[in-house]
Amino acid sequence: MIVKFFRRGKGSGAGPINYLLVAKGGKPREGAKVLYGDPKLTEQLINTTPFKQKYKAGVLSFTEDAKEFTDEQKKDIMQRFEETLFVGLEPDQYDILWVEHTDKGGRLELNFVIPCQELRSGKRLQPFYAGADLVRVNAFKNIINQEYGLTDPNDPERKRLINPYVNNAPRPTPYDRPPKSKEKEQEKEDNEIIANPESTFALKEAIDRRMRHRLAEGSLNGRSSVLYALEGMGLTIKRATNSSISVAHPAMTRNVRLKGTVYEKDFKALSQQAHLIEGRQGDYERTSESRGHRDLKTWTTGMEIKKEYHEKLYGDIKAPEPLALVNNHVTSKEPQDNAPKVEVPTPQRSYSGPRP
Repeated sequence: MIVKFFRRGKGSGAGPINYLLVAKGGKPREGAKVLYGDPKLTEQLINTTPFKQKYKAGVLSFTEDAKEFTDEQKKDIMQRFEETLFVGLEPDQYDILWVEHTDKGGRLELNFVIPCQELRSGKRLQPFYAGADLVRVNAFKNIINQEYGLTDPNDPERKRLINPYVNNAPRPTPYDRPPKSKEKEQEKEDNEIIANPESTFALKEAIDRRMRHRLAEGSLNGRSSVLYALEGMGLTIKRATNSSISVAHPAMTRNVRLKGTVYEKDFKALSQQAHLIEGRQGDYERTSESRGHRDLKTWTTGMEIKKEYHEKLYGDIKAPEPLALVNNHVTSKEPQDNAPKVEVPTPQRSYSGPRP
């Protein structure tokens, strides 16, 4: 499982709601199911939110099939995610809509939309800010993955030789090596892009393609050969860390960061690659228990900090007093002793309370 927060959040409430529930042509989206919340209420709350960031949306994305999860397991994961974001807040202080998607090959996606407003006071509510919340949310992700035995995105076996998703790059289509007849044409095009790049994204994609080609032909056998290959493209090595290499191009004002196993300091020749990954895999499995303890400690510490933050912002905001109904009329006065009294309950979640 991975946790992803989307960048959009400044439009009307119809945008995220329609994306989650409506297909092209206005028909209901296939494989979409509301698990918790009221789409109309969430849309109205977003529309009435006065702040620039009106909502926060994202997804808990799984590689596992939706049929592998029970309803109770889905509820457990959802409410623990809510507690991770909203620790210290009561259920009536925020709104969240949960929508399940199973239209991507049957695998489970738990989508969420949150209006950015604390409901008792109308104050701004920021559900997620990477600088303050990313470490805690990542710890939550690791805990859930380990507890449920889910696919671990940090597993060395899933590590990319070349990572295209850096420098805020848009996600490209998966790389498929072109037929032999088109390889020279692609190589010429990449060389032209590297010589005269129009954007950082185009330059990085061209560099990655040239490095994949050299990887396939066996000319890369370590960090030194990788640096030599990059310099041979007319690039200047600006920084080389344990996990990445940053290069500069004369025509670009920004450096290009390159990530993936090929760009790591301990990259070895392809003949040693299987041994390298196997060794990493063994180390990763041996440290599973210690990583679990570390993640729980990180999550617990982050929860304490976030709870204190929420209490500082919203701690003095009390829940509204229940209304008294006397002879079917609402009144703020105390009813007579012989008059019936009905209390309006505070909204509650439909599932059990959160747990770590």
